[in-house]
Amino acid sequence: MSLLMMLSLCLLAGCWKVKSGEKSGVIVKVAKEGKFWGTYEGELIRGGLEDASGVTGRSFHFTLGQFKSTLVDQALTAMQNNSHVIISYHCDLFILPWSGETKCFVDKIQKVIFKDNRFNPLIPNKEQQPQ
Repeated sequence: MSLLMMLSLCLLAGCWKVKSGEKSGVIVKVAKEGKFWGTYEGELIRGGLEDASGVTGRSFHFTLGQFKSTLVDQALTAMQNNSHVIISYHCDLFILPWSGETKCFVDKIQKVIFKDNRFNPLIPNKEQQPQ
């Protein structure tokens, strides 16, 4: 019975996406955490008065994955440069212990540039886009 229950949980983990979206802010933490299975975890400060560092800033904790990837490198670079980013994420209803410390997983990190005091996602030039 417990084997069947464990198998069902394994099949459900990662299949029940309950939330997805985008958040903007400044990444203030990227670290490999975990007692048995280390995963890359991060923290984004959203809002705030200036550069997402003010009184009204709220934090968003997320998982980048178990292994070092391009996503982890992008998060580290954004954190080291104090860059404003937009992250695309999804949250799962069920997670396995080795999936991460949070239920929210980052899918994409996009750097933001400022023009006329407004946010504009950094969009590559047409020459840089694959044909």
